[in-house]
Amino acid sequence: MKRILKATALLFVLFAAVSLAGCGSTKETVKETKKEAIKTEETAKQAEQTQQVEESPKADAAEEQQAAPEKEAESASTPSPEKETEKQAAKPETPVQNTPASQAKPETSKANTAASPSKSSPAPAAQPSKPAAPSTPPPTNPPKETPKPELAVTISIAGPKDRGTILGATKVNFKDGATIFDIISQAAKKHGIVVDSRGSGATAYIEGIDNIYEFDYGVKSGWIFKQNGVSLTKSIGIVKVKDGDRIECFYTE
Repeated sequence: MKRILKATALLFVLFAAVSLAGCGSTKETVKETKKEAIKTEETAKQAEQTQQVEESPKADAAEEQQAAPEKEAESASTPSPEKETEKQAAKPETPVQNTPASQAKPETSKANTAASPSKSSPAPAAQPSKPAAPSTPPPTNPPKETPKPELAVTISIAGPKDRGTILGATKVNFKDGATIFDIISQAAKKHGIVVDSRGSGATAYIEGIDNIYEFDYGVKSGWIFKQNGVSLTKSIGIVKVKDGDRIECFYTE
């Protein structure tokens, strides 16, 4: 194609030169002829370049068509990683022999592992620490007081001969520091015996017991008190008793 264009351009130049020479053209005509020849050459060059530009995509397409079968062959011979993953997932897991069922761990396929994103469990919120309870000392039992032995005396009350015994020998408990007057009053109250008295302490005096008063049986009659068989010389309101004492109250005629 290029050769044909060049030959056509040369023939056109020669034709123009011959026609100008035959007609006896002037120098200006020769110049114009040269200009036309130059324009014709430029036009031929442009046509040649245009033809090269048009032919280059066709050559590239032809090369691509020739390279396509080779690429398809390479892709067919080289397995893709996705197909390998699918083949591995399709293969059944061979069971492990002599492994207890409790120790066998289920295996998940790589495809499922890749598809499901791992979810991290949220960390538990920090709990405020509780203040330690103050340690309380164990309760101490107070020492038990040793009970004091009970103090007791024996008291008896005898009336005039026609009345006889008013209170037989009776045991009476008392607290330390009690007097004979306290013992008589306590025993009479417990057994429902009426005791009439006056004064207290050194002036304490018993006028009657069980409605029997002094001078009821004569001018010398009245109540007499003994402690361990001994007649008292002091008021019964100040004489203190001791554990085991024997108190006797009897009426004289």
